[in-house]
Amino acid sequence: MTTAYTTDVEFHSGRTRTSPLTWGQEMIWDLIRDRDDTRTYAVLTRWMPIPLLLSVGDVLESLGELLRRNEALRTMYHPTANGDAMQEILGSGALPVEMVDRPVDDPTDYTTIITDWLVHAAEAGFDHEKELPIRFSVILQDGIPILLAFAVSHLSADFTSAELLVAELGAMLQARADGRPWPPPRQARQPADLAALEGRPEGQLRNVEAARFIRQQLGRAHPEMLPARAVPASPRFFRGQLESSAVAVAVGPAARRYRTSTSVLLLTITSALIRCVTRARAYPIDLMLSNRADPALAGTVCNLSQGILTAIDLTPDSFAGLVAHCGAVTAEARKYGWHRKRVVQGILDTAGADRGCQFNDIWSQLPGRPSRPSATVAEVRAMTESSSFSWPERVPEKNKDVFMGVRGTAERMHLSLFADTVLLPPGDIRAFLDTFERTAIELAFADVTLDQIDGWFAEASARYAHLNDG
Repeated sequence: MTTAYTTDVEFHSGRTRTSPLTWGQEMIWDLIRDRDDTRTYAVLTRWMPIPLLLSVGDVLESLGELLRRNEALRTMYHPTANGDAMQEILGSGALPVEMVDRPVDDPTDYTTIITDWLVHAAEAGFDHEKELPIRFSVILQDGIPILLAFAVSHLSADFTSAELLVAELGAMLQARADGRPWPPPRQARQPADLAALEGRPEGQLRNVEAARFIRQQLGRAHPEMLPARAVPASPRFFRGQLESSAVAVAVGPAARRYRTSTSVLLLTITSALIRCVTRARAYPIDLMLSNRADPALAGTVCNLSQGILTAIDLTPDSFAGLVAHCGAVTAEARKYGWHRKRVVQGILDTAGADRGCQFNDIWSQLPGRPSRPSATVAEVRAMTESSSFSWPERVPEKNKDVFMGVRGTAERMHLSLFADTVLLPPGDIRAFLDTFERTAIELAFADVTLDQIDGWFAEASARYAHLNDG
């Protein structure tokens, strides 16, 4: 019979201090405070194997060292009288860790144990004023650690941070298994130090420049450029998701063919498909940026990701031209992506431009993505047989008209499209993602015209039109 119990992980020798929130933390704090539907969104979950032959003590000591190294993991967040928050970094303390011990003859499989824990951890959220922003669960077989799962608050980590924690903890555990010392900590700026930097004059200059950039974008595009095309479904907003190994294989070679990054290529395909549903000359889209160009922030565990409004021109007459434009827009946006959202929010509210589209490519930020093996076009096309489509969410309201998210693993990309069904009815959401996959595959081996993409989308839209009937 599987048994569960709790033990404490202690951490020592860290710095104790208080600090204002960073701009990235403040953005998440405002979401959590103002919106009821962010509880699950504000929790990131991961799981990983534990190297064989490690003791429970080895694992717990490594968790304690992980907390010591990363101040964001030993931080409590206290609301202030005006609705803001301060962060309190603890120098020492203890964190309860759940231990789940499954006997070898227990019929419960590990997939069920891990899945149930991850779902519960995401739904539970965090009481940031009373508990640390991370939870761990160690799964054992007859007392031997074999798997580890954790949930971390989005206040303390973004998606890149979660992958950094997996990589760092994995290296620490492997070092223990090999009989070596832990690898040294990453050289990275801690959140309280970042908040201090943001409060200096150079930080305020960033906000002035970001506000100027956003005003320029508002002069070029507005949400009305995304016209109503259908009667809304009920509920109104649908999220379709396509999981594709083929796109994961194709996007690297396609990006190299166009001498650009995978992220720019993915944004270009998204823009080519938006071009299929609007005849406007441009469209507004928030680009979610990792804000890790500064080497001191590359290894920081903190929420650094922020979005900034851009306007994508849809008038280039070739896919290569659209790639060049998306690359230029992305490069310019990166100059201004690190800013205080509260400073520019009033500009967006006044212009009525807080909806529009959003693009968030997490997949291209994953550390340690392996290089792609060479494959023929026929082999990559055949990989689409393993692709799978689902409708993970249907909700009455969403803060964006279109949200394109790219996640998954290095080997299997998850393309997620959340859309207002007035703009993209359910059949067109499915057609958008299918055409996205087809376009990425073809681009890996040959040039594709914008008219070809338009035709492929029209074909897929007709094929899936029955989905619009409910």
